Amino acid sequence: MIRRSLLTAALILGGSVIAAPKVNAQSIDVPFTGSVGGVCNVGQVTPGMLGTYSPGGPGTNPTMLDTYAPGGSQGKVAVSCNQDAVVSVSKPRQTGGSDFIAINSYSNLNSPFGSSWADGMGAFGTHIIPPGLGMELTIDMMVDKGVALVPDVYNFVTTVSITPL
Repeated sequence: MIRRSLLTAALILGGSVIAAPKVNAQSIDVPFTGSVGGVCNVGQVTPGMLGTYSPGGPGTNPTMLDTYAPGGSQGKVAVSCNQDAVVSVSKPRQTGGSDFIAINSYSNLNSPFGSSWADGMGAFGTHIIPPGLGMELTIDMMVDKGVALVPDVYNFVTTVSITPL
């Protein structure tokens, strides 16, 4: 009887293994996407200085404030981008000193790859800088009142825009 029980158990166990479904391993790829946007980092900003210019020569009243006039110097901005970027500059905006309406004004931005500019009449030009290590942008500006400037401390700004493409 024990033999029969063992034989029956062995047949049941063997039949279960044979009748059991086969397990197939499966694999699937799960996709991932990541985007890195264009970025430009602005570093040190060095303010410029406006010198005075007198069209009548030395000893006459100045009518113009200019980075190229005696006592003037360019403003500077350090920038680096991870892709090409369009660089532009705004026309000068007065932020301090005796108000006046300029008869002529312009801002000019230079990089190793070109120049951008804007004038008081609304005309402007842009250029593209490539990605890579940092570079220095230099900014010049001029405002001309056309008649003698009142003695005062005058302040102006020009906006530099750097837009990744």
